[in-house]
Amino acid sequence: MTTIRKTIELEADIETVWAKISDIGGISKLIGFLQDSKLTGDERVCTLADGGTLVENVVSVDADLHRVLYSITQSPLNMSFHVASMELEQTQNGTRFTWTTDLQPEQAAAQFEPLLDMACKDCNRHWQARPRKMAG
Repeated sequence: MTTIRKTIELEADIETVWAKISDIGGISKLIGFLQDSKLTGDERVCTLADGGTLVENVVSVDADLHRVLYSITQSPLNMSFHVASMELEQTQNGTRFTWTTDLQPEQAAAQFEPLLDMACKDCNRHWQARPRKMAG
């Protein structure tokens, strides 16, 4: 199994970031390579810009921990196993966003990691373009 962990510092307070991250059905509004996303129960279907689809099982959306846990169950990325979490932590200057993904086989990481890098850049751009609202 391979673990990929990306951490970015966002210029927004934790509740502002959480509102977007916890909008499970609206993730395509945040990540550029997703053309669409729809939530039915605990299943999220994301349409990739190239027309491929990801089918995900949303395991947990925990407001107390500011964590979303999900697993990709079907994809064009040749993964036999995938589980990921998006976790937020308030910092002095904004919010730390950590995205951790465990996947198999190891070779799938070469295809998946660039997508995760793009998604993190999209998140960073999204909040850099907005005024900061910090908790008092």
